[in-house]
Amino acid sequence: MKLGKLAKTLGVEVFGDTETTIYKAMPLEFADQGEIALVRDKKVAESMHSSKASALIVPPDVEPDRPSLIAVDPSLALAKTLEILDPENKPPVGIDKSAVIGSNVIIGEDVHIGAHVSVGDDTIIGDHASIRAGVRLGLGCFVGSYSVIFENVVVYEGCSIGDRCRIHANSVIGADGFGYHRLPSGFSYKIPQRGVVRLEDDVEIGAASTIDRATMGETIIRRGVKIDNQVQIGHNCDIGEDTIIAGCSGISGSVKVGAQVTMGGQVGVADHVNIIGGAIIAAKTGVHKNIKEKGIWGGPLVMKNMEYKRLLLSSKRIDKLLEKIKWLEKRLG
Repeated sequence: MKLGKLAKTLGVEVFGDTETTIYKAMPLEFADQGEIALVRDKKVAESMHSSKASALIVPPDVEPDRPSLIAVDPSLALAKTLEILDPENKPPVGIDKSAVIGSNVIIGEDVHIGAHVSVGDDTIIGDHASIRAGVRLGLGCFVGSYSVIFENVVVYEGCSIGDRCRIHANSVIGADGFGYHRLPSGFSYKIPQRGVVRLEDDVEIGAASTIDRATMGETIIRRGVKIDNQVQIGHNCDIGEDTIIAGCSGISGSVKVGAQVTMGGQVGVADHVNIIGGAIIAAKTGVHKNIKEKGIWGGPLVMKNMEYKRLLLSSKRIDKLLEKIKWLEKRLG
């Protein structure tokens, strides 16, 4: 694609030769002729001089040394460039002959249903949805339009997936919540899990993640939530709009997370905790209490990030303080 046409498609300014041909986007240090690379900010601008890229994507405050796209948000421009130059492969429309389709199933227009898919009775699949090989949709499920369910995902009965959702391979939506009642004998009596999981529109779930069905009612993943690989969401959770949860995090049952919360990797959240919208929780944080204020939180027992850093620094001085106390005790007899 010509750089000028790419700029017009993206709605950004172009610098230099608009006839420069671009075939692919690559990292700055690996880009070669016919490729375009990102210069995110001034910090990496010096590196562009040694790059072999034919063109660059730069912010307005960086002066390019070759044909470039000038974008206020260079990272967004790169994402859209990747979509244009290297679009995702879409499987053919139709139902594979090995798929098993139950009774009273409604399938929309231009739907792909891959090999060995199993669709339970009374399930609805919206227009342009893609159900990849080995997926299992249980009884009475709903899959919205333009949603993609990748290989070997299992969606248990009664669960619903909104429009434009993406659920990656081997994830499980709607398995039983982890609910038991401990008897005096020590035996754990299983509490029936009779609720469902509801994913609103534009949700993305990473590979091998699990979202448990509610004991009663719904486990809700609200619009625009992005969940990384190997994340566990417990029963009856309510995850707020546009929240981001990084890999290997675990959220216990009945947790309520506000909108636009960011969780780093390996965050653990205790049950029945409420987290205010807009909070940022650092990686490996243990959230054992409600978070009522916005800000950055961290530590094995969650606290404000700067407070946690001061605690770590003070712990380094403990040995010296102990020595001084012993010395004082000796002086005082």
